[in-house]
Amino acid sequence: MKLVPAFWGYLTVSVWLMLSASPVVAEPAVNEAAVLIFARNGTDENLAVRIERDLRQMYSYAHQIDKRIPLSVSIEPRFDVGHITKRQLSLSRSQFNAAQRALLAKDVDEVKDYLFKARRFYVRAIPYSSDSDLLRGIFYYEYKAAKLAGNQKQEVERYCAYVAIVRALAGSVGPIDQFEPLSEKCGKTKHVGTCEFTLKANVDGAHVFVDNQPVGVVGKTIPYVNPFISAGPHFIEVRKAGYVRWGTLVELKSGGRKRLRAKLKPAKKRINAAEYDPLKAVVLSGTDAHSDEYLTDLLFRMTELYGVSQLQLGYIEPKGNGKLDLTLLSFDGATLERESYTVPNSIDGYRPALTRYWQKRFGKNLSPVDALPDAAKSAPTIFKITD
Repeated sequence: MKLVPAFWGYLTVSVWLMLSASPVVAEPAVNEAAVLIFARNGTDENLAVRIERDLRQMYSYAHQIDKRIPLSVSIEPRFDVGHITKRQLSLSRSQFNAAQRALLAKDVDEVKDYLFKARRFYVRAIPYSSDSDLLRGIFYYEYKAAKLAGNQKQEVERYCAYVAIVRALAGSVGPIDQFEPLSEKCGKTKHVGTCEFTLKANVDGAHVFVDNQPVGVVGKTIPYVNPFISAGPHFIEVRKAGYVRWGTLVELKSGGRKRLRAKLKPAKKRINAAEYDPLKAVVLSGTDAHSDEYLTDLLFRMTELYGVSQLQLGYIEPKGNGKLDLTLLSFDGATLERESYTVPNSIDGYRPALTRYWQKRFGKNLSPVDALPDAAKSAPTIFKITD
């Protein structure tokens, strides 16, 4: 018996996901919000991004239930340098097409050479460009090449790698061996079980994404650690507004340890600080505070820059005695609302304030904990079993 995919879509037309570093005025999508929290006056950027992450998850969770609540969108890709173009992905596709022809000709060495180049060009394009159908195709043809070569051990290894990348791209979590058919097929390969994964970064206050899903926060002295990430291939990405995204594709080995360091660079085409931190040059309290009219005009221009219909901004700053001031600003294109809270200077001490804020803003009870991503995404990607 062998496993074959129930659906195979590598010949479909791919969608390019290119985002330019240059600011563009985009037509706002329907009911989308940019969520950004900033640290002021020496407060911890990593704490600010934790608040930002919780708010983004609250918006995304609530939007699934009530479409009147805007969906949170990530604006970090708008600050990419843009020096990587779709050419890398085009080269990858060209090599992949050549591998297909070589496979028909049963030329094993040619197939392997073309697939090696196809994968290399694809990885160079990450995270600026992607084509999930093409990536699945590369992994699947690596399996076909091993099968053509008569290398049974490598054939099983590459097929299980293909199964793992399909599951990762589908948003499934957990090791593939938790499902009996996959455990029987892949139980002796490096793609079963889990791996210990650690990620560090050269900047504070950055978001970590695994397989396009936000999973945590990383800083200079605060690594992202997942001691039980599923073995197999994964997209790893780090994002921070005002910086070029960093990303790569890794294959994690069962029972192993993998350590990476993300090196983010400031966006070269960034015009000024207000482009990604609109509150940096704004005085928000005291006799010199900018007026609400000034803020409204500023935030209106930010909605145009980010291409969203609403903004959810905020900042934290020290208050003394182990406390912080948390100020949240909401802007829907015309109306500015402001709320302030005193919160403990601790990892999760701000969460009750977010719950109160949500109730006041939307009239609904929702806590950041309730909005955490559903761990039940470990359901298997369906594969058909044939003789």
